[in-house]
Amino acid sequence: MSDQLEISVTNKEKNQIIVNRKYKFNLWYITNNTKIFKCTKYKTVKKCKSYIILNDNNKVIKYENKHTHPGKEYDASVSIVKHKMKNEIRKTSIPFDINPKHIYNEISEEIGLICPEYNSIKSQISRYIKKQLPPDISKFNEISDKSEYYINERDENFMIYKNSNIIIFQSSFPIPNRIVYKIQRKYVLFITRVFAPEINSFYTTSLSILNNKEQATYELLFEVLKKNESKYNNNIIVTPKILRCDFEKSISNASIKIFHNITIKYCVWHYKRSLETYLYKYDIQYWNYYNDINQIKNNASESFNNYLKKLFYKKPSLYELTYHLKREESLSYNNYKRKIEGESKLIDKKCDKNDIIDLCYKCL
Repeated sequence: MSDQLEISVTNKEKNQIIVNRKYKFNLWYITNNTKIFKCTKYKTVKKCKSYIILNDNNKVIKYENKHTHPGKEYDASVSIVKHKMKNEIRKTSIPFDINPKHIYNEISEEIGLICPEYNSIKSQISRYIKKQLPPDISKFNEISDKSEYYINERDENFMIYKNSNIIIFQSSFPIPNRIVYKIQRKYVLFITRVFAPEINSFYTTSLSILNNKEQATYELLFEVLKKNESKYNNNIIVTPKILRCDFEKSISNASIKIFHNITIKYCVWHYKRSLETYLYKYDIQYWNYYNDINQIKNNASESFNNYLKKLFYKKPSLYELTYHLKREESLSYNNYKRKIEGESKLIDKKCDKNDIIDLCYKCL
């Protein structure tokens, strides 16, 4: 057979053959040693009688070329591109690391002028990527103890603790500011953030998925964070001075029990939302921010919460959530390191035109 033959698959993941990048043949049936493919137009008004017979090694035994219709190069190229892209996607263990547009660009150079536009196959490729994900969990105890999703870009284990009520992911940083972001009705994402005066900004230190909001769960969370923090500080016990949180008494009680001398400052954003309903239940001294005016930045946590919500147009699966949390941890870690090492000295500095010109001359 002198014709060009390429193996592909249909949208239903069934074998398909493309001949000369014009004609498509779908698998019809399989015998003991052969596979018979019929032209995709055999059921249409064209009633094409062309077929191909392959052996077990995908070698052509017979090609009956009786096409009653012209070949469609564009349709064939769509199938080829999708098949090649899916092959590349299957090679990646974590589908979220894939940039399908980059894969398409490489394949399109090979296909040439007949290659379909990326937008014409984008939705199908996106659905295929999602199919490669592990099945989402329905119960908390179904979450695996080990996964590639738990390893960060520094090849460290991102997950430091797991039991039936809590999973803790932590960076090698201190403790804690805090926000809550609801993922599902029965799960809560608990995030600690710290204000670092040396870089004049907040960074994320831990991310935890909680099965409930009970005080015992928060106590365990704080205890694990406390022990893990001392590990990163030459076994010196680190005690946070201030905890900023919302109205959950279980958080306040748990923090006081684990960090005995901690000062609690309630969130200004929640204060505005809940002044009339909740304020009378709490010690008014916790609302005194005037002696701590430089750190009246609780909205930094709420803005981060809002940022996380915008990452997902709908409630994410566990693995999608874990992947994005891992990325946020890496971004926070790398940003902190760059600023500490002086690579971002000019980020927050206001320069006039003359300063920029002088700097350009110094770089010549």
